[in-house]
Amino acid sequence: MNAQKRILLLCGQSLLAEALQNIVEPLEGVELVGPWAPEVATLEQLRQDEAGEAFDLILIADGRGESEAMLVGQVMGQYPDLPVARIRLDDSEIHLYTSRALPARRADLIELIDSLPVRLHTRQDESSS
Repeated sequence: MNAQKRILLLCGQSLLAEALQNIVEPLEGVELVGPWAPEVATLEQLRQDEAGEAFDLILIADGRGESEAMLVGQVMGQYPDLPVARIRLDDSEIHLYTSRALPARRADLIELIDSLPVRLHTRQDESSS
């Protein structure tokens, strides 16, 4: 029997949770647990049961913004080696938070730099001269 990746879904909105379940559940080698409510009580339950150690990823999906960010911080504080992915309703991005160190290769650094968008900003040194 092959080991499965266990993913905990924390989501308080039923339609979003259902959509994510439809994406993740059919994946081979993946076990989706949840959705559980994304609340402090959930973190307390994870801590008491030491269930956080049993997951490979915690997926936080919601539309509340600040409370999600606080939840990510709490999970990362409690389980620093556990990756956390965050999906927001009003965003077309997936944010991945991890404290795992990756091997640094020249090609990885170049790919990272190439993938960054150019930010529009003013330079302080040019405007003061």
